[in-house]
Amino acid sequence: MPYRSLYRRQRPKKFSEMVGQEHVSRTLSQALAQGKIAHAYLFCGPRGTGKTTAAKILARALNCERYPAPEPCGQCRPCQNILAGVSLDVLEMDAASNRGIDEIRDLREQTRYASSEGRFKVYIIDEAHMLTTEAFNAFLKTLEEPPPGVVFILATTDPSRLPRTIISRCQRFNFHLLGAEQVCRRLEKVAAEEGWKAETEALHVIAYLAEGSMRDALGLLEQAQPYEDETITAEHVRRITGATRKENMETLIEAIASNDLAAGLALLQEVTSGGGDLSLFLRDLTYCFSRLLLPPKNGHSPGGTYGFDQLVDRFRGVFTREGIMEAVELLHQVSLELRQGYSPRFNLEIGIIRLLRVLDPARSKTAPVKTPVESPAVATRPGLKAVEAGLSREVADPVSGKTAALPGDPYKEEGDLARKAAVGPRDREGTPVAQGRREKEIPPSDQQWISIVKQRWPELLAEAGKVQKSTGALLAQATCTGCRDNCILFSFKAGQAVLSERIMEAGHRKIIEKVLSRLLAAPVCIDVDPYNRETEEEPASEEAVGVPGPEEPGPVGGADLVEEAARIFNGKIFGVNKREG
Repeated sequence: MPYRSLYRRQRPKKFSEMVGQEHVSRTLSQALAQGKIAHAYLFCGPRGTGKTTAAKILARALNCERYPAPEPCGQCRPCQNILAGVSLDVLEMDAASNRGIDEIRDLREQTRYASSEGRFKVYIIDEAHMLTTEAFNAFLKTLEEPPPGVVFILATTDPSRLPRTIISRCQRFNFHLLGAEQVCRRLEKVAAEEGWKAETEALHVIAYLAEGSMRDALGLLEQAQPYEDETITAEHVRRITGATRKENMETLIEAIASNDLAAGLALLQEVTSGGGDLSLFLRDLTYCFSRLLLPPKNGHSPGGTYGFDQLVDRFRGVFTREGIMEAVELLHQVSLELRQGYSPRFNLEIGIIRLLRVLDPARSKTAPVKTPVESPAVATRPGLKAVEAGLSREVADPVSGKTAALPGDPYKEEGDLARKAAVGPRDREGTPVAQGRREKEIPPSDQQWISIVKQRWPELLAEAGKVQKSTGALLAQATCTGCRDNCILFSFKAGQAVLSERIMEAGHRKIIEKVLSRLLAAPVCIDVDPYNRETEEEPASEEAVGVPGPEEPGPVGGADLVEEAARIFNGKIFGVNKREG
């Protein structure tokens, strides 16, 4: 007898043997027991969750000699023939390779003939979403009103690609991914039936790698089957699958905590040379940092979740919460770059360097911001929230280069909160204001807006680049040159006029305005500087443009205006020249 894969040998033969899909098995069992059978079923769900298995169990139960019964007996001739795959009453069709209208026409012709030995003719159409639009249209009428004694079972991993007209003609059952504990219990049972010895942690590693698919879990267990009396260990499973070892993950997190770039890159080199799967490595690193945001558990499952729970508990309190959030967001972005890049190791190296910058201890010490006690006057001023959220209260004068406090700021320099509260609110001249008296709201001037934007320019570029890389790259070429009515003006260098049009496109403009409004804590808009100082050429000298001097009177008449325009543009218009006239 030829060798059969483990997942085929261990395929459930009854609904009661299925794992994790009780809502499906219970409903179908009750319908079978009452003899209330629909003419079409639709089984939806991820790979390896039991869709085809449930379809075959349902086909055996429909043709079992004990029907109506909640389960197939497995002893009668129809049950055994269907189980062996030799029954003429159960036909399996792979829609991925038979997806055309001709195959559906053949199927319609076959439904006209009665079953040979069973009670029902059952058609199992796997990967039903692969059928063409023409095939679906040809199948509609047969699916809606099939001949007596015909049952259709459609299985798909992508129900969104099925037409609504197909879904509405079927009873739909959704299969979901299995939990890690459910997979572990099933693996323990299978290993015992096969006579294999396996560590509990090894089974947890397999369950984690399977991602809720029982078929994938059984395939990994078969791949790691022991030789003679050996035991399946977690280290053996990690070695054959390329999964991350706990020691490597611990070394990398320690290097990140100590900001040791050399140790982090050396560990990455070791993982790469050892045949490790870098995508799994990044996923495990993301798992560890994301679990640092959760409170510690009271207890751990045997072996831990993939063996990293104890490791996560060890590094609790090492990083700030804000730093961990930025790190998780960064790792998610690196995972997208890893799939699109040509060199996964290079992308991961860059990710580790960026991660060290995000979680730098020196940076994290200055990151937390203390909220000062605000006076009523300060709390009501629009636009100054951004300054108090991380900027200095002093801004640089772009002309003199000296720093000065923002107008309307009641404090000339930073001090402790108690001193600020004791001083109390003051007006613009520094005179104490009586309690309960509100100072007149003074919005920031245009020059203050420009200073704030320039001071937070790196942060603006980083935030815009996170939302959309092209927007950040476009903004990096711009220069903040002015402000008018809460509208920030940008300009570009000479020869980059096309960028002025691109930055005002809705896709880029909305992103920049949203980031600016968040950083400045006030609604702002952007526009292109109409004067565009960056793109203008150097003005010509007075002699070149012909500006009249003190001894030469300016133009006064209509003809003189034309002549003056010709002189300003350093040329003659239609041969007109004042001196020649």
